Amino acid sequence: MNLAKPEKLGRNDPCLCGSGKKYKSCCLAAKSAVIPSLEILHEQAQNMIAAGNFAAAEPLCRQMLAANPKDAYFQAVLGQTLCWLHRRKEGLGYLLQAAEILNKQAQKTGNAQFVRELSVQLLHWGAATSAECLAKLSVKLQPDDPLALCNLAACLNRVNRNAEALPYARKLSEKLPELPAGNILLAMIESALGDSGSARRRLQNVIERNLDAEQTARAYMELAAILDKQGEYTDAFAALDQASSIQVQLPDNRTVSRDYIFQYLSQHRNSLDRDLLQRWPAAELRLDGLPVPVFLTGFLRSGTTLTEQVLNAHPDLITTDESSVIHEMTLALKSLFPGEFNPAMALNRISLAQIRDLRIFYWRRMRQEYGDIVMHKQLVDKNALHTVDLGMISVIFPEAKILFAIRDPRDVCISCFMQTFSPSPATINLLTWDGVISQYQVVMDYWLYLKYLIQPKYLQLRYEDTVADFTGSYQAVFNFLGLQWADEVNQFYELAKGRYISTPSFASVSQPIYKTALARWRNYATHFKTAMPQLKRFLLEFGYPED
Repeated sequence: MNLAKPEKLGRNDPCLCGSGKKYKSCCLAAKSAVIPSLEILHEQAQNMIAAGNFAAAEPLCRQMLAANPKDAYFQAVLGQTLCWLHRRKEGLGYLLQAAEILNKQAQKTGNAQFVRELSVQLLHWGAATSAECLAKLSVKLQPDDPLALCNLAACLNRVNRNAEALPYARKLSEKLPELPAGNILLAMIESALGDSGSARRRLQNVIERNLDAEQTARAYMELAAILDKQGEYTDAFAALDQASSIQVQLPDNRTVSRDYIFQYLSQHRNSLDRDLLQRWPAAELRLDGLPVPVFLTGFLRSGTTLTEQVLNAHPDLITTDESSVIHEMTLALKSLFPGEFNPAMALNRISLAQIRDLRIFYWRRMRQEYGDIVMHKQLVDKNALHTVDLGMISVIFPEAKILFAIRDPRDVCISCFMQTFSPSPATINLLTWDGVISQYQVVMDYWLYLKYLIQPKYLQLRYEDTVADFTGSYQAVFNFLGLQWADEVNQFYELAKGRYISTPSFASVSQPIYKTALARWRNYATHFKTAMPQLKRFLLEFGYPED
C-alpha cells in the first residue's frame, strides 16, 4: 500500500513540523526556492515507485527529504522505498521517525488518512507497537472511520490481542455490514475468542453474497479452519477445495509461473555434484575471519517458526524472521554473469575471490538489517524457502551449520493447504492439493540428494520430537551449535508475545508447546490415498509409520 501525499497546506495553516508557526513563516519560507524542484522530484519518485524501480526512487526520495528533513511524508516515502529494497532496518528507521513526527503533528493538523496509512506500513514491516500507536491515533481523530477501525482491529489481532480488537471489529461491521474484509476480520477474532458459531455464520454470509472473489476465497479458508476445529473434516476439506478453485483463477495468481520451482531445482540437481559442493574447503574460506552462520530451514509448515522462537530466547543467539538476504545474494551472484542465469552453472564458473565477495556481501547486509550484534552473537538465519538455495549456501558457506526442520509429510501437506500464501513462484503450487504434494516431493527430494554431498554440518530436527521431549530435543540443538542450555528458552512463548512474527504461525508460537497439531493428517486420511506413492519414500526416510 502506497502512502498518499498529504493535502497541500494553506499559507496560514499550522506548519506540519510542529513549530507552532504558520506555514508561510516556517517551512514554506525555508524551502520556497526549491518548491518547483520538490514537485518535480516527488512526481519522478512516485513514477519510479509505481514502476517498482525502487533503486531509482531512493536518490529522489533522499533529495526530497534533504530539502525538508522534518517532513513526515518525505521520511515515510524514503523509509518505504528502502524497505522494498530489502534494507528493512534502515527503512524502518525513517518510518519510525515519520511516526514520531506525526504523533506530534496530528493533533494540530488532523491528517488522519496519513496517520492510518503509515500505521499500515509499519505493521507490514513488523513495527507492531508503533503501528498500533498510530492506529489508535487515527481512530481518535476519526472515531467512525471504517478504515481506521479496520486497521486498529487488524493491528491488535496480529499480535493476538483479540479481546481488545473485538469492539473495533464489531463497530466496523456495524458501519459497513456488507464489507467482506470487515466481516472476515470479525469472524477471525470471534473464532479466536471461542465464538465459533457466530464466526461461522458470518463467513457463510460472506460466501453467499459473493461480492469479491478474493474475499470469498479468504472466507472459505477461514471457514475451513473453524470446521477443522469443530471436527467436521469432510466439510473442512470441501471448503479448502472451494477456496483453491477460486484462488487459482485470481489475476495475481494466474500470472505466476507454476513451473519455476521445478525447473530451478532440476537445474541444480543437474549441475551440483560432489566436486562442486566440496570445491573450496571450509578451512580455506574461513581465513577471512567472518562469523559462521547457522541456517534454519525445511519445508514450509515444518516447525521452523517454533524453533526460531525457541532459539531466539537463548541469550547467545540472534535469529531472523524470514530473512531475505540469501535471496539478495542470489541476485548478487546473478549480476556476476549477465545474460541467461542459471545459479548452479554460475557456481561452476565463480572464482574464489568472487566467493569471498559474496560472503562479505552477506555479512554487510546482515549488519545493516540486524546491527553489529550479528558479528558477536551466533546468527541463525531462518527461512523455510532457503531449502531451494542450500546448494548455493553450501558452496559459499561450507563451514555453516544447517538446522533442517522435519515434520510428518502428511501433516506438512495438509497444513500448507490450509494456509493462504502471498503469490510467488515458491508458493503458487500450494494453492492446490496436487500442487502441494508435488512441490513437497521435489523440494524434499532435493534435500535428500544434497545432504550426503555438502560440506556444512547439518542436524535434522523433528517437530514431533520437540513436542514429546522439548528439553531433550533442544539440548541436542544447542549441543550442535556449541552452546550450553539456557533456562530462558523454557519461556520462549512469553518472548514471542512481544514480537511481530511474519509467518502464519504467529498465534501458535505465542503459547506453550501443545500436541493438537500432531498426526492431524489422520482427519483427512482419505485424501492421502492417491498421494501415498509420492510421499511414501519420505515417510520411510524420516521415520514415520505409514499407518
